[in-house]
Order: sequence, then C-alpha cells, then structure tokens
Amino acid sequence: MRDTFLRSGDLGRHLLAVDWAATPLGPPAEWPNSLQTAVRIVLSSRFSMWMAWGPELTFFCNDAYRRDTLGAKYPWALGKPASTVWSEIWHDIGPRIDRVMSTGEATWDEQLMLFLERSGYTEETYHTFSYSPLARDDGSVAGMLCVVSEDTQEVIARRRMQTLRDLGLGTSTSTSVAEAVASACAELSQRPADLPFALVYLYDGDASARLAGSVGFDGLHPAAPAVLGPGAAATWPRPDGGVLEVDLHGRFEDLPTGSWSRPPARAAVLPIVQGTQAPYGFLVAGLNPFRPLDEGYADFLGLVAGHLASGITDARAFEFEQQRAETLAELDQARTDFFTNVSHEFRTPLTLLLGPAEDALTDTVHPLGPDQRQRVEVIHRNGQRLLKLVNTLLDFSRLESGRVEASYEPVELGRYTRELASMFEGAAHRLGLRLEIDCPDLPEPVHVDRDLWAKVVLNLLSNALKFTFEGGVTVRLAAEGDGAVLTVTDTGTGIPAEEQAHLFERFHRVAGARSRTHEGSGIGLALVAEIAALHGGEAGVTSTPGAGSSFRVRVPFGVRHLDPGHLARAAGTGSGAGVARQVVDGFLAEAGQLLARDAAGDSARDLAGVAPDPAQPLVLVVDDNPDIRTYVTSLLSSSYRVGVAVDGRDALEQALAEPPDLVLTDVMMPRLDGFELLRELRSHPETTAVPVVMLSARAGEDGTLQGLEAGADDYLVKPFAARELLARVKANLELDRARRSREQMARSQSLLDQAQRLAKLGSWELDLATGGVRTTEEFRRIVGLDAEQVAALGLEGLIETVVHPDDRRRVAETLAAATPGEGVRYDARIRRPDGQEFLVRVHAEMAGTDEQGRPRVLLGSLQDITEQRAAEEALARAAAAAEAASREHAIADALQRSLLPETDYDLENLEVATYYRAGVEGTQVGGDWYDVIELGGGRTALVVGDVMGRGVQAAAVMGQLRAAVRAYARLDLSPADLLESLDGIVRDLGADQIVTCLYAVFDPADQTLRFANAGHLPPLVVAPGGSATVVPDAADPPLGVGLYNVREGRLPLAPGSTVVLYTDGLVERRGEDLDDGVEALRGLVEKLDGPLRRAPAALVSGRLPDGPDDDVAVLVARVHHGGAPTELTLEWADAEVPVSAARRAVAEHLRRRGASRAAIEDAVLVTSELLTNAALHAVPPLQLRVLGDDGEIRIEVHDHASYEPRKQRPDSDDEHGRGLQIVAAIADRWGTRPTDSGKAVWCVLSATD
Repeated sequence: MRDTFLRSGDLGRHLLAVDWAATPLGPPAEWPNSLQTAVRIVLSSRFSMWMAWGPELTFFCNDAYRRDTLGAKYPWALGKPASTVWSEIWHDIGPRIDRVMSTGEATWDEQLMLFLERSGYTEETYHTFSYSPLARDDGSVAGMLCVVSEDTQEVIARRRMQTLRDLGLGTSTSTSVAEAVASACAELSQRPADLPFALVYLYDGDASARLAGSVGFDGLHPAAPAVLGPGAAATWPRPDGGVLEVDLHGRFEDLPTGSWSRPPARAAVLPIVQGTQAPYGFLVAGLNPFRPLDEGYADFLGLVAGHLASGITDARAFEFEQQRAETLAELDQARTDFFTNVSHEFRTPLTLLLGPAEDALTDTVHPLGPDQRQRVEVIHRNGQRLLKLVNTLLDFSRLESGRVEASYEPVELGRYTRELASMFEGAAHRLGLRLEIDCPDLPEPVHVDRDLWAKVVLNLLSNALKFTFEGGVTVRLAAEGDGAVLTVTDTGTGIPAEEQAHLFERFHRVAGARSRTHEGSGIGLALVAEIAALHGGEAGVTSTPGAGSSFRVRVPFGVRHLDPGHLARAAGTGSGAGVARQVVDGFLAEAGQLLARDAAGDSARDLAGVAPDPAQPLVLVVDDNPDIRTYVTSLLSSSYRVGVAVDGRDALEQALAEPPDLVLTDVMMPRLDGFELLRELRSHPETTAVPVVMLSARAGEDGTLQGLEAGADDYLVKPFAARELLARVKANLELDRARRSREQMARSQSLLDQAQRLAKLGSWELDLATGGVRTTEEFRRIVGLDAEQVAALGLEGLIETVVHPDDRRRVAETLAAATPGEGVRYDARIRRPDGQEFLVRVHAEMAGTDEQGRPRVLLGSLQDITEQRAAEEALARAAAAAEAASREHAIADALQRSLLPETDYDLENLEVATYYRAGVEGTQVGGDWYDVIELGGGRTALVVGDVMGRGVQAAAVMGQLRAAVRAYARLDLSPADLLESLDGIVRDLGADQIVTCLYAVFDPADQTLRFANAGHLPPLVVAPGGSATVVPDAADPPLGVGLYNVREGRLPLAPGSTVVLYTDGLVERRGEDLDDGVEALRGLVEKLDGPLRRAPAALVSGRLPDGPDDDVAVLVARVHHGGAPTELTLEWADAEVPVSAARRAVAEHLRRRGASRAAIEDAVLVTSELLTNAALHAVPPLQLRVLGDDGEIRIEVHDHASYEPRKQRPDSDDEHGRGLQIVAAIADRWGTRPTDSGKAVWCVLSATD
C-alpha cells in the first residue's frame, strides 16, 4: 500500500502518517486484498468518494472528496471512525450505513440536506450520494463505499432564482409605491430560507426613514422601529452603496427564524436604489444562520434590493404619469376655454381689416393703382384666410366644450352639396384638375346644420385640392341604408397606413407629405369628425400611398339621433350658398392662395431677375406661400441677386446647382421643411458653410433656440418689418464674408504650419534695429519655448537659453558676421528646457533696408535634422550589416546545398524520380529527407525519413542521420539492423527528438523489396498494369525510443512495379484524417501516367494545389524491364562441396558466354575462394549462382546461415580472412546480403579485359 499512498500526492503522505497499527485495521501491510483493492479504487478515482471499513467503520477518502466536502476536517479525519468524523449528521447517515452493512443493499439519496461542521460553523449543504457495500475476500460485508456529488450551490441558486422570479412578477403590476412594497414583502415571505426576516425603509422628505413593509414580523418589534430619525437613517446603508453586515448577537430577542430552528445572528443592510439616483431607502435582511455571506449571497441580496427599486421606480412612474395626465387634461380644457373666448376677440379687428380692404378693391370712384391694388389684394386674401382659421378654431372649441349651438333643419342635401362643391370648379380647372360632382337628390331630406355641413364639404374638398397634383377629385353623395354618405375621393399622394388612424386627431399632420402648401391648422379633419359625431354619424378614410384617398362621412336619416331642443321648426329659406357664404369665402380664399402659388412664383422670379448683377450676392428665398415669396423678393431684389424656391426640395436642388451666398427659408414647408433643408445643406461640402436665416411664425425664445441649435445662423419671427429683414440679411452676409476671410487666412497659416511640421522646419525673423525676434509655431516647438518666452529673451537670450554651451560662441559669431547678399548656414545642437537635445540646421540671409540703406531684418529657418543625421548613421550601419548578412547567407546557402540529396540517379535495375521542398520560406532544406544508395550487386537502398520540426535546426539533425544511414548501408546491415543502429544515434542527439524513417533494399536477384519502418507512413506499391495498394502497416515506434526486434517486411517487385515513398507533408491537411490523406494519395498514384520523372511533382500538385506549407519529400522508384540474365546454378545438399568440379563448370559456362580469358580465370579463382569459405563456415544446403548481363559477371554463394554484418563477425579466419581478401582484390564489388533462407556472399567481375 505504500506505493499506492505515495502515488496519491499530499493525501497519500497524510495516509502514510496515520498510525494504522492503533486502528482496528492494523498495519497496511497486513490488510486483506479486498481492503487494499477498495482503497486503490477510491484513491485513483477523480470522482468524489469516501469509504469506511472494519468494526469501527474506519474513514478513508480521495482527493476530490477532501477538496469538495471534507473541508477543515482534513487530515484529522483520516483513519478515524466514520461516526466520529460525521458525528453531527450521524443521525441522518448512520441508519443508512447500518442498513448497507446488515443487508448488503445499496442506498440512494438525491439532494439530501445535511448540516455539516466542516467550516467552523454549522453549514446548510445538499448532497446526492449512494452507499454501496464493500465485501471481504470471503464475500461478507466489511465496509461501505460512498460516491457523492455535492449540490449545495445548485439547490441554493435554484431556490434564490425562484425567489427573484416571483419577486419580479409580483412587483411588475403595482400602481403605487405602497402596493409595490407590499407585493414584494408578500413574495419574500413565501420563501424565508434565505431571508428569515426583512425590513423595507423608505426615506421621507425630511431625510427620516419610514418602515414601509416587513417580512417575518407580526406587529411591532424593537428590531423594526416605525420611523428612523435623520441621524439614524443617515448611517444606513453604507455610503459606498455596498452591503453592510450587522452582528445581532445579544441585541434583540425573539427575532423571526424563517425556515430554521434558530434566529439569524447577522443582518445585511443595503440601499434600494435605481441607477445613479439617490436611494429610495434601504433593505434590512436577516441572513440565513447556516450560510456564509459570500459573493453569491451578497449578489442575491443586491438583486432583491434591485427588484424592490425597480418596482418602486415603476410605481412612481405610474403615479407621475397619472398625475401628468390629469394635469394635461386640465391644461387642455384651459386651452379650449381660451380659444373659445379669444376667438370672439379676433373678429372685431378682422372686420376692420377686411371691410376697408374690400371697399378699396371695389371702389370705382377712386380706383387703386396697380401696385397698391396688388398690396391690398394680398391683405384681403390673407385676411380671409385668417378669418377662416379663427372660425375653425372657434367652431372646434365649441364642439369640444359642448357649447355649439347647432340648428338641425331638413335639407335637400343633394342639391345643397352640389351648390357647395360647384364653387370650386373654377379653382380645380385652373389647377389642372378634374372635379366630378355626383350628388343626386336623396329619397328624403336630411336634418343637418347648414353652416356645419358646409364646413364638412368644404374642408374635405379643400384638402383634396391641396394634396392632388394630377387626375381629379370626385364628390359623391348617396343614400346607403338608413343614412346619407358623402364621399370625397382624390387621386392625390395618398396617406401611409400607420398615419390613417391619427388623421382625425386635432393638430395631427402627416410628416413629409407632399402638398401644394404646408400651411394649415391641423384641425380641419378633426372638425369634420366632431361635426359628423354631432349629427349622429361618423367619419372615416381609406387610402393607398401614391394612388389617392377617399374620405367618407355618414349622417343618419330622421331625427331620433338628434337633440329635440336643436331641431328647427321648418326648413330654412333662400339659397344654400347664401346661408354659408361667409364659410365659403374663407375656403375660396385658401383655394385662391393655391392658384396664386405658381403665378406668384413666376412673379417672384421676374422680380429676382430685374438686375442680375453677377457681382451682387445671391440670396435664395424659400417659402411655400406665394405672397411671402413675392414680398420678400421685392424687398431684396434692389440690392441682391434673388433666387426663389417653392419648398425645401426645390431649394436644395437649386443650392447644389448654384450655391447661394445666403438662404432665407421658411420652417413649415411641404416635401422638405426648413430644418430638413438645413440638415441637407450642412451635409453637402458645397453648401455646408452657406449662412441660413430661418423665417417662422413660431414666436418666443424656444422657437429661436430651436432654430439656432439646429445650426441656423439667424432666426426671424413672423411678422417682421422690412428694415429688420434687410438688416439681418446684410449682417449675415457681412459676417459670412468676414468668416470666409478668416478661414482662408487660417487655412493658409495651417498649411504653412503643416508643411513646417512635416519638414520639421521653423522660421524666424530678427529685427536688426531692436533685436526683437518673431518665430513660427514649429520653431517654438523645436526649441521648447512659447511665444512670450521667445519675445522676452531676444536674440542673445535665445542663444544663451537653447544653444548647447559648446556651440554658443560659434553661433553668435556666425550670425554677427552675416552680410547682405551672402547667406549663412551652420549646424548646431539645441538643448530644450526639458533637457532634450536636438541637432538643427540654420539658414539665414539679410532682407529689407531702412532709410539709410542698411539691412533691416535677418530672415532665417531652423530645421530639426536629428532624425536625418540618425538615419544617415543608421543607413551606414545597415549597409555594413547587409554586407555581413550577405556573406553569412552565402555560407548558409552553401551548407544547405551540401545537405540536399542527389536528384539524378543512373541505376542498373531501377528508374528513380524525386521531389523535395522545404516548408520554411527562405531555406532549401528541412527535417524531411530521402536518399538512394547503391549497395552493389545490383541492389539499391531507398530511404525516406522525417525529423519533427522545421527549418535549419531540423535540417542539421537530418544531415547527421542521412550520413549515418549511408555509413550503415555500406556495412550491408539489414533494414532492421540499420534502424536499430540508427535509433542509438537519435537518442544521443537528444531526448526531445522524434524521427521516423523507412529503409528498404531492392534486390534484383530475387526481385524483392525488403524494408523496415520506424514510425513512418506506409509505402504505396503499384503492380504492372494493376491498381495501387497501401502496404499493410507494419511500422515500429519512431527512432529515439530504444528500438529492438524491429520487424522486416518483404514485397515482391516484378519488372514494371512502382514504389512510392513520401513524408507526411504530402498527406496531412488541417481538418482531414491522416488515413483519408493516404487514401487520397493512393488514388492519385493509381492514375499516374506519362514519364516517371514527372510523377513526384504531379502527386504534390494533386494533393497540394496551393503548394506545400510543410517539408515534403517524395521518392518514386520503378523496376526496369531487363532481359533475363544468363545463369548457372549448382546446388549441394551438404558441406562436402566438389570445388574442382564447380570451378570447371563455371569456366565452361563463361566460355560459352564469350567472356575473356582473364575474366574466366578471375571468376574461377573467386569461385574457389567463396566455395572454400562456404564449406568451412556455411550451413548447408549450398547454392552457387553465376549471372551475366551488360558486360558483368556476378557470382553468388547462398547458404542457410544467419546473416550477420561483416563488421560484427568475431573470427579472423572467416570472410574477413585471406580468402575474401583475395575476392576483394579481384572483384570490382563484393559484399554479403540476407536472403529468405539465410545469407548470400556475392561479387561482381568485369566480363572483358
């Protein structure tokens, strides 16, 4: 068990420290296997567990249980009886453990509440756990295992979340503060676990706090005073807004306990506050006696207080809105009363305006002149419009206040409506519109008030003409059911759907609607709806934007719906038009205004073009009222060029085409109002600086501020005097000219400053007579002084203050020696007051002369050349560094090229093509490599490997391993032996090196490929005319891990077969399984066609169309279709070899082949030596092979002895003896190689002299 304990970290060390001999369990060495197994399972588990064993149920636990549950009882609890460890909850868990021990049956409890003493106090906790029996070796129950998950935080968080949810729902609908607090307290009382009691105090106006609600208290209690005076309330809660924790020990008796058996020992006090406002009050919350006031508990209390604050905020907002609605209703009524009363007062001055104006216009005895008539017509026309507005306001006020005196009489409504509508035929025709009137006689008269009905018809018809530009207007009256329906339909601009519900509200206007004029009161349609309701009917509208609108008014037949007291006894007499003449005059005046729009616009333009002097400023006048346009144009045309626009859109188009010098615009206009026009002008570069003067009928300081805040340059309230308008226009034009001049000077100065800053060039001027110095901002920035400091110092003081002490004398002498016509130039060091030093270059020359012809000023420049000088020095250093780097690069390039393998191979039995590319840009080699090694006897070694890593460091390791492979290959090591030897080199290079390598040897004698694989990817083989296959994975671990017993594989390779070796850079892709990459490569190999030399590049481009981003090495080898060599084979079953007979057979065979005499003699001698050695050392049976091809003789002796590399053979008289020395001297090449049955010794001789 000691090893088990030691593997368990800190817990294991404490278990070792327990005196187990003093427990019923005894020393761990004597513990039964069942106990040891159980302890190991518990200690090795990462899930929270504890167990008890033996008669006293000795306690064990693992690290997870120690961390999550045991708390301060660790390490004391280890080895103690479980009943002692958990004495405080033994009454809960003891019976469960007894049941397990007695019956062997497991128990299960989910989120069981347990009060633990693990943190220095009694703590409310929740656990989900099971007790399972632990058996002795004989199967009897000896202990129990507890697997436990503590759910305390989850249970408490769920409980608190439910409290907050109910609290939020409970206070969301409160309409008063008292109701909000009561609802919150009611919800909190339902879940007293986290809040055994609570008190809500709200501040009064005198800074005292009043108890507004409580939870847990029944009646009065010393802990819950009804009022806290200003002094006491000021200390609660904390000024920083945090939670104040209060100790309650010994302070109060009989505190509420909530869900628990004992009252809270602590309370928390925290503010009830919304955002950054002053607190509404504070919350006193009794704390759960079994939970700490941790961050989660404090956040919960903060959210409770936040919900209280939100409820109080909403309740106060509701109370405020309710009070505001009542106040608005009172103000509305006051306004209605005002309109009702004041409208009567308007009539007297209007009568005195309209009467004399009408008399003057109709006077034939003393007729007016043309100019005076035009002025009086404007007065009369606008007086009629004003009277219409006054009458509309008066009627609407009467209707709203219920004081209208309607007189309902039976009227032939069809005839009366025709007469009213026909009065607009001339106006509609002149506007280019079609007016259709379809008002037949109705089956019976309709009881209406004639004047009010006229206002309904004329309002609807006037609106239709105002918003219709093409097509026409149709007025239709028809009987429908039990009433008459008036419909006025137009083909105008239409009304958006979201606006239609508000059309009949007073003062509502559709924003942005296109109309002939923007003037109007906004109460015409509201008046129509009120009149319809007064007649027991209703008004409605249907409209499609862009297609037109249809307004519909319905009034019932009969009189049952009317007040009998307002019924006329008989029908009125006379023309209906005569009855409503006064009403009609106002509407006709408004229609005339629409007709005058275009004419007045043309007139204004004519006035504007009277004196088109291009030198005069251009003023653009913008107003939808033609009379205003004409009047203002007449005032301005004598002094300015004047352009006129009928609305904001027209003005914007003109301003962009020819930017004016000033815009004089009305505020209320169709299509684009004054404020929108102002925003558009400011948003375009060509008009952003044009001054704008706004004209508005909105008087008062608020209207002026709104215009100026919107960006207007001036604001003029209608009515205005001509002199005031001219003065405002002149003043704003002059201010604009002055502003433009200042801006031009500022731009010029800014450009100069910018140029000097960019060049770090400051300029200065020295008055030779006074010694005064003037400097630019950049000069002062360079020397670190302000303008006042420079002026106070003068030239001598400036030199003394800022020039480096070592340079002062030279600078003073150089400046003093300046002469006219010769410039001065020098470099000097500047030391600023802050201690910084700069190198500057100064140029100066004399300029100007005084009355005596002497130079007046010395003009100069001062340029900071610190960076320039530093750059020059850095450039020199960089050039030197570049030269050194170039030399180093040449050396590195040569070293890298030396590590690259050959790319052209002239092999006897194989055609080979390769591809190599390093993954790191700027390098030629990396960690991947390949190699092709001629081993002699026609055999060829093919190598591919990968050193993990990239760049030159990996390449350096690769170069060492490649050289080692070549050295081992020359020793004729088998593939497995070679990799085992290479493994030792990798381990010597460093423990962190990971290297994979595949080494294969192709032997044409038996047309096989023998290979061994150390962690590398499997080769691919393509049989002649067949499909590509992945060689089954027989890879051993990578090099560097201590390889032994490396496996070797063998593949038959018939002529025409192709082998593909590669590194992982060819098949690895992000997000792709490596096996999928190998399979994709197999598909590409299968499709290879054309010359073999192109195959590697084709595979790379097929797998990596965007080019490789890792090292890639590819080696493709194909077996030649060579002719069958001439062969002699002799075999002997035992070691008794007739060497003489073999010699004669070889000589005879070679003579038949046409070999030279010298070659035959050499071959016979070699055969003799090889067979003699074989007889001494080989394991029969023996075989002699003689092969000839391409001018060479190859002799092989095969036996069944185990192959051992020549380097490892210990005897001095074996193949390293005299016999093989003779062979080595005669043969061109010789060596040994393993075979399927043993080994072979071979040599190659020339078949000619």
